[in-house]
Amino acid sequence: MRNIKYKQIANGVRSLCVNTEKFKTNFINVDMYVPVSEELAAQYVLISLLGHTSSKYTTFKSFNSKLESLYGADFSTSISNYGDNIRLSFSIELPDDRFLLNGEKISGDAVDFLTDILLNPFTDGEKFDEDASIREIRFTLEDLEAKKNDKRAYALSRLKQLMCQNEKYGVDSEKLENNVKNMTPKKLFTAYKNLLSEAEIVVTACGSISEDMLNEKFTEFAGKLQNRNVKKLFSEFVTSASEIRSFTEIMKMNQAKLVIGLRSGMKDSFDDYYSYKIMTDVFGGGPYSRLFTNVREKMSLCYYCGARLIRQKGIIFIQSGIEQNNFEKAKNEILNQLEIMKKGEFTDEELESSKKALSDAYLGVEDNPAAVCTYFASQCFSDEIVTGEEEAKELLAVTREDVIRCAKRVFVDSIYLLKGEDNNE
Repeated sequence: MRNIKYKQIANGVRSLCVNTEKFKTNFINVDMYVPVSEELAAQYVLISLLGHTSSKYTTFKSFNSKLESLYGADFSTSISNYGDNIRLSFSIELPDDRFLLNGEKISGDAVDFLTDILLNPFTDGEKFDEDASIREIRFTLEDLEAKKNDKRAYALSRLKQLMCQNEKYGVDSEKLENNVKNMTPKKLFTAYKNLLSEAEIVVTACGSISEDMLNEKFTEFAGKLQNRNVKKLFSEFVTSASEIRSFTEIMKMNQAKLVIGLRSGMKDSFDDYYSYKIMTDVFGGGPYSRLFTNVREKMSLCYYCGARLIRQKGIIFIQSGIEQNNFEKAKNEILNQLEIMKKGEFTDEELESSKKALSDAYLGVEDNPAAVCTYFASQCFSDEIVTGEEEAKELLAVTREDVIRCAKRVFVDSIYLLKGEDNNE
């Protein structure tokens, strides 16, 4: 997929268009990036509020009717971490104009819908609509509560908070929830204005959509953004840990959750990235990995066990579900497998299986338009755009020595156990 056009539209506004007739749908995405701040709670509510109403479409019915008029376009919003920053995403997927009746074209209307939502929310010019705000605050609290009830996700979020308590990445979930409860329509409006002023905005599109049309409409959009003071994105990389910290939390539950946080030694998101990617995967990625074949299958110490590299922070998280009376055995064996990685005692078969699986995955990012946009959006802050095919080649070139070198740089930082109230739970 080579027809990739990148453009700096305005200060802090850039676009990337992947023009292809490979798909039957067009996908358009707007990402807004800002550093983690005290307005995080408001941003959680905003992503829901802006995803359901606007000044033109003030009710769910009118909002969804507009989407139906775009041949049932699928619109969604999300909020996620991007290192020590927050990414708010707005995306729409709709049928490609090539497949519409009578030569009708709706891609331009879809872009108009996106920009209108961002520029013209449901406000009176000073605050968001009262009823809509109360409703979306409730939705946000319900969503946060659902994440808390997902013990696997909760355990990971708690380790992030405890391990990175002195970094912006370590979001205090209890504080976040309390701030959402105390949110007001006026605070929401202030946070919304700050978001438009401070965010790095990345527009990505994939399909047979017109690049000229896309850039023209978003140039107009950028011209309506006032008092721009774009905040610089930055993530702190902690390269080592002076000591291993241990945390235990008790909750009414059946299966205990063991989560371990490792400092990879990466100095930035490009530091030996491909070697770290393979190292983490051989250690705890697919069914060929050390954690899966040994800790889970051979020793039966956990129900699941895997490792994941967070590139934008240089952190590796190990997640496992265990019987809590197996805590010491599971923890010790997981750390033993890390030592095996450092000694280079993994097999050639494990290494080659990892390289093939990951390279195939990168080749697969071009299999649907949403994946294409997600993949290329995060590259807009890089010096050059790299295709999935190019990344696959980099992964295949990683050697055993590369993997061992990276493994030796890894430090254990924090160990977190979420367990039941007693051994009979």
